[in-house]
This record gives sequence, structure tokens and C-alpha cells, in this order.
Amino acid sequence: MSRLTHSELRNGIWSGRLEGISETPDVIATYQGVEIADVSVKPIADNIWGLDFPLPLEMLSDGVHSCIISWTTGEKIGDFTVIAGDVLAGDLRAEIEQLRAELNLLKTVVRRGLS
Repeated sequence: MSRLTHSELRNGIWSGRLEGISETPDVIATYQGVEIADVSVKPIADNIWGLDFPLPLEMLSDGVHSCIISWTTGEKIGDFTVIAGDVLAGDLRAEIEQLRAELNLLKTVVRRGLS
């Protein structure tokens, strides 16, 4: 059974590891149904392969963007999502505000219990 794990996204290059494959894997990455060029597959160790490919510039813009990694047969191996810009800003602020409120409530309860 193969397993794909994300390693990092740096300078517009996505990197991951594919484990459990003995022969050089035939993989493709797609964004909005279009195959991403320059997918690099390199051996790391026995049955472990490193995958690298540059993200399309369209993927590095405001919004939610997903990439699918699959075998050339079309069977999906994994995916990842890039979220950027104002799309996320409101959600994070609301989540942080809720966490602060819950933390303040917890502090109040703990202080009452210690008194």
C-alpha cells in the first residue's frame, strides 16, 4: 500500500514523499483539471520516493486552490490545498476571538475553584 505525505511548500515548489512503491512511480499532479508540468520523482531510500513540482502561478493567488496528485491511470493518491488572501482572514479572526472567549471562561472557572 502506498502513502503520500506532504513535506513542504517553499518558493512555489511543492515537495512530498511517496512510500511503499518499489519501482519508479508514474504520477501526475493536476490543478483545475490541467496537468502540472515538471513533476520530478527521485529515489530517497528503498521504496521511498521524493516528489517535487512547481505550483502554477494561478494557484498562488487569493482564494482556495486545490491540487490533486494521482497515478497516470487516474487513481487519486492525495491532494493538498492552498488558501491565501482575504478569504481566510475573517475566519481566522472569528476563530481566535472564540478561543479567547473560551480561554477567559476557563480562567474564571479555574480561579473560582481555587478560591
